[in-house]
Amino acid sequence: MDFELLLRPSPQRDEIDAIIVGINAMAGELESVYQDLDDRVAQRTHQLEQARRQMETLAYSDPLTGLSNRSALMRAIEECLEEFRAGAAAPSLLFLDLDAFKIVNDTHGHAIGDKVLCQLAERLRIDVREGDLIARLGGDEFAILLRSQETGAHALGLRILESINQEMMVDGISLMPGASVGIAVALADHDAERLMLEADTAMYVAKHSSACKVHEFEPYMLLERQEKAALVNDLRVALSLGEMMPVYQGLFRLEDQEIVGAEVLVRWQRPGHGLLSPAAFLVAAEEAGMMGAITEYILDEALRELSEWRERGLVGPEFKVHVNVNSRELHLLGFPDMVRTALLRYGLPTSVLALEITEDKLMSADHLHQYTLKAFRAMGVEVHIDDFGTGYSSIGYLRELAVAGVKIDKKLVDDVATDPQQADLVRAVYSLVSACGLDCVVEGIETPEQAQMLKDIGFKYAQGYLFGKPMSAADFTAGFQSQTMSEE
Repeated sequence: MDFELLLRPSPQRDEIDAIIVGINAMAGELESVYQDLDDRVAQRTHQLEQARRQMETLAYSDPLTGLSNRSALMRAIEECLEEFRAGAAAPSLLFLDLDAFKIVNDTHGHAIGDKVLCQLAERLRIDVREGDLIARLGGDEFAILLRSQETGAHALGLRILESINQEMMVDGISLMPGASVGIAVALADHDAERLMLEADTAMYVAKHSSACKVHEFEPYMLLERQEKAALVNDLRVALSLGEMMPVYQGLFRLEDQEIVGAEVLVRWQRPGHGLLSPAAFLVAAEEAGMMGAITEYILDEALRELSEWRERGLVGPEFKVHVNVNSRELHLLGFPDMVRTALLRYGLPTSVLALEITEDKLMSADHLHQYTLKAFRAMGVEVHIDDFGTGYSSIGYLRELAVAGVKIDKKLVDDVATDPQQADLVRAVYSLVSACGLDCVVEGIETPEQAQMLKDIGFKYAQGYLFGKPMSAADFTAGFQSQTMSEE
């Protein structure tokens, strides 16, 4: 706008008119500017509100599944607890954890694992009523907050399990992950953290139950979990300080009762609890993911001891140590390299080592297990099936496994010297295993009659209290002076 032209005096317009016209023109221009500013402020306010909502969505939702996340769940629990204390119905919380989900990731990759989680989220949306909240807590853990008891929590847990146990097809792969569910019902003195702890504790019990995969929280569960946590903590300390103790039990040739090898077992002198056998702590160690570290420590100690025995001429070149391994370690691609490194550290050939894994674990071996077994066979390290004959055997599958031998379970030979039918059964097992070209060791021999019967059947090697109990490295070394190592 040309203000100078509007303000120019003329015969028809005096100076006052010019000023008025100019002011009006400036007012119009300012109004236009203010309107533009208002529009911009409104637009920016809208953008900020959208950004706030997006940030809130990100803060309270799981990016993979679109479910609520832990923060949203905690906020919702606190709201429900406030309503409960004001007279509303008690809320319930369900914790859900997939079984063996790590194996899905390790075997098929994380992309497949993510799709499994998304399918699970969709199934939960179908099973859970609209007013309740579903959250993914991280990994393969989910939670469902029931705002009231109108729908029974236990019944919902069973329904969810039934849904999850249906086959999942993911990129042409058939999967049935399974799950465990823990349930906690709020009490008046609960806060969100306490309710979460109780639901998680109940889920932990369900996960380790073979009978029922849905458990409601009871106070004893928390005490047991706290005791197990203390056990695991003490175990970590013991492992870091090298306090785990390997013990050795001899393997003998039945023909002349000469010692030909030793199984390495583990004991733990736990402060305030005495000497613990593996049954008292290995399950907790496995659950805590510590078995790999324990195995590595025991393997190193056993090979170090064997190296010293060989240097001192106490054992010959054929003497072999047997070390127990966990099935999870067969899933570790670096496990064969760790074993090879330990052997090289002490200058030992691979032929002096045998790894033992229980029959039930090995018979359910997947492709990754078999890859590891073949890697050990290529190295020259033998793998033996422990506790053979406990009910899981598949002779056809046995021939396909890259194993060198089996160790017949004690239960199979307890009555071999007194029960003709049991003797016939053991004889049949020996024939089948021998037909597969595998070595046989019989464990749990306690009487001379058992030893003689097994020798007559054809077994060459045995282990048991008749020949010697597990003993410390020092006692075992001293025992080389006696072929049988029998305790008086």
